Amino acid sequence: MDVKDAERHWHDSYFREHARQEFPGTLPEFLEKFKRLELTQFCDGGWSYWADPRAEVLKSLRDLRGKNVLDYGCGSGRLGIYLSAQGAHVWGFDLSREGTRIAGEMAAAYGLTARFEEMDAENLSYPDNFFDLVVSFGVLHHVIKYPLASSHLHRILKPGASAIFVETLWDNPLINFARRFTLLDSDAGDARLTESSIYEFARGFREIQLEKRHLLYMCKRFAKPPDQALSESLRPRPFWRFVKAVDRRLLRLTPLRRYCGEVIIYLRK
Repeated sequence: MDVKDAERHWHDSYFREHARQEFPGTLPEFLEKFKRLELTQFCDGGWSYWADPRAEVLKSLRDLRGKNVLDYGCGSGRLGIYLSAQGAHVWGFDLSREGTRIAGEMAAAYGLTARFEEMDAENLSYPDNFFDLVVSFGVLHHVIKYPLASSHLHRILKPGASAIFVETLWDNPLINFARRFTLLDSDAGDARLTESSIYEFARGFREIQLEKRHLLYMCKRFAKPPDQALSESLRPRPFWRFVKAVDRRLLRLTPLRRYCGEVIIYLRK
């Protein structure tokens, strides 16, 4: 509980200070900002280093209208609010009371019905076999250290339904060295996610698929991000397009994939 309390406190403080800045005044402005942050690849001018695999996932999702979808580890609710705007019935949970409070307020302000609650991944209160889809960006590396999280995730999914996680990997020693200079405070609760730890977490699922992404392209983390101005057009980054193209060629060599820095995880119940 000391670990969870420290993690909750860290994220409460973070969301209290930063979360309001993530939400413009209107839903159309929010959707445009979300597009630039999560749906536009970094090499195409996107605002986030981590948008490429997230955009891949979101663009691959089928029609979500009427589906029960969980924003797993929702933080301040940006992903859940976007999915709700696409017509899904959205729930979201997070260990952070401050994050879920802001998420609920912003969903209501945008006229959406997404529901967000403070909840522990090891003690989810959702019914059995309830969700058609679980989606999560950058959260598994927080909850993977908690032994009961996997069984609760499995329980709340409908038979045949999927959970999709987009994460960073810790199997490349060179990338790990660089992360020493960019890691958050230890109280943020980050765990070092590896291929073996993912398979251990997901051992109760019928299907496990890891789609690894990015080798040299991980160096984008050292590029300067753009100013987040909705009034300005996106500016593609030709150099990073070239690096990503080189990556695609390199990763045709299967042994190199173990050194990728990002992964899309597909789990099917």
